[in-house]
Amino acid sequence: MLRLIISVLAFLTAYQAFAQGVVTLRPVARVELGTPITLGDIAKLTGDAEALAGVVLIESPADEAGADRRLDVPLKDIRAKLGSLPDFSAGQITFRGDACRVILRVRSNTDNQNANSLRPEVTAASVGITLRDHVESKLLQTFGVTLEHLQLSFDDSDAALLASSTEGWIVDVQPIGSSATMPMRITMYDEAGNIRDETVRVGVRILREVVRTTRALRRGSTPTPEDYETDSAWLAPDIAYIEPEAVTTIRLRRNTGAGEMLTVAHAEQAEVIKKGEVVSVHVVSGTIVMRSAARALEAGRIGDTIEFEPLQGGGSFMADVRAPGRAVVIANTTHLTGAQR
Repeated sequence: MLRLIISVLAFLTAYQAFAQGVVTLRPVARVELGTPITLGDIAKLTGDAEALAGVVLIESPADEAGADRRLDVPLKDIRAKLGSLPDFSAGQITFRGDACRVILRVRSNTDNQNANSLRPEVTAASVGITLRDHVESKLLQTFGVTLEHLQLSFDDSDAALLASSTEGWIVDVQPIGSSATMPMRITMYDEAGNIRDETVRVGVRILREVVRTTRALRRGSTPTPEDYETDSAWLAPDIAYIEPEAVTTIRLRRNTGAGEMLTVAHAEQAEVIKKGEVVSVHVVSGTIVMRSAARALEAGRIGDTIEFEPLQGGGSFMADVRAPGRAVVIANTTHLTGAQR
């Protein structure tokens, strides 16, 4: 047995000495849309493996990605690609990791220019502001974004209608619902009081700043800055995403994999004040604000009204939880219980 152990140790030592480079797959990587995926994009390379950084693993990743612009690159595919290289020696490379999830970054300026440049041809008879201009203006107002942050697509069957001039008409455009494809009700009135009703369907996506996990997270955990990073994504209006400033105030309601975009479906509000924690209580009375430290008598999430006690003096009072370590009392609306503790 001792001789066997010595032989195994000797083999491992020789193997490590022989291996001249290390390829460590990242759990998540981001690659610009429209560019090939290279080994250097998805792995940390050391030693002789650095020479493999430019090896193209997938020439056209957009063709293999799903609708969410994500795809997984498993280690076995990487080994197969490297093995096809004439000068590659697998014995000189150590591999670590199982797969990398690649997220194709949206080049917002290019994508948006392409999407918004596909306007139907306007004939010479279509002068002045068109119906499409009214639809765009209403959606910009509805979502509170600029044109650079809005992608619109229209049915070919609506092209002639959208290109028509609205000169001489008063136009009222109203969205019906909020989804990836939004019906728009259009009512037009002329000077004689005539009414014209139309309906078009518009594909809508909005460029949002979102949060993606950098590693797998367990149910019940609250993400820390090391657990996520911000990203840009084109989203349908009805996708309830988690905004970056809110991510540290949530608690995951299910296990979450690396590279996932966090949405309301992933999260519930986390407790931002713990029972027994000393927090800053802001008492607001008109234009006067006083701050005082108090101890929480129960845990609370943002929006909860919970009980506190002053650090000095008896009694207790209720205050609204507004942020981690902070609560607010609006004078004349919160009743002091007078309970002794």
